[in-house]
Amino acid sequence: MKTHFTALLPLSFALFAISCSEEPLAQEALTPQQMYERAARLLKPATELESPDYAGAFALLTQAADAGYLPAILDLAGVYLEGSRDGAVKKDRQKALQLYSLAAERGSADAQYYCGFILMQDKKTDAAIPYLHQAAQAGVPEAQYRLGRILLQQSNPDALPLLRMAATSKRASVVAVASYTMGTIFQDGKLGQSASMPQAIEWYQRSAEAGDPRAQHLIGLMYLVGGDLSQDEKKGESLLRLAAGQDYIPAIDALIRYLFEKDADAYADEIRAWADLLKKLQNKQ
Repeated sequence: MKTHFTALLPLSFALFAISCSEEPLAQEALTPQQMYERAARLLKPATELESPDYAGAFALLTQAADAGYLPAILDLAGVYLEGSRDGAVKKDRQKALQLYSLAAERGSADAQYYCGFILMQDKKTDAAIPYLHQAAQAGVPEAQYRLGRILLQQSNPDALPLLRMAATSKRASVVAVASYTMGTIFQDGKLGQSASMPQAIEWYQRSAEAGDPRAQHLIGLMYLVGGDLSQDEKKGESLLRLAAGQDYIPAIDALIRYLFEKDADAYADEIRAWADLLKKLQNKQ
């Protein structure tokens, strides 16, 4: 399950398509905060009759960032990290890192996380750790999870409290992956914890409820088979369908097998559709 946590971006500039505009910017002197606020108004006009001025907003945002206005620096970094949908602003990870570094130096926990995130993607783990540590201490769930995963790979017991905090945060995407990792810790007895399938299942269930297809697949099978969980075919099938709906290959395969055994004739069309999807996904691997 790929997790980039782009929802953490401070505002929504990174999500907008930047389009060309020939309308000149106002020549009046504006403070950086006024530039930023005007950029926001250009993106969301007061009436439905007006069209958003993406190019004008981007220009103002750049000016505000160049003047050192922190919210503008963060949003501009997000634009460069994601790029624009129409391609007018290309992805530029180094530019994004440069801007996030400026914001991180000024104490932005979100910027500290993104510095760590970009450096991790560049396989510069040692350089990423200090940034992730700062953001994790400031309570950023994404940073707690990513730093926890790094420490888990090093068999460092400090990983456990970090992953636990991430798994009990209010960020659903983080809860999903962090809870699944907590489940593996208790299932396999990692980090000095005694192996405990009941505790592992509790974390897997939390992960499944938060939307992780791996956990949905695992708990779904447990419900279908019975044993660690009381057999409940309805719950099992529902969870397999949720995981399969996220294109999770093991869940699609398990769902096909389940429907075939349940009633191959009655579910023939659905089995065929899932099998076609499974083949397409496997060919992409």
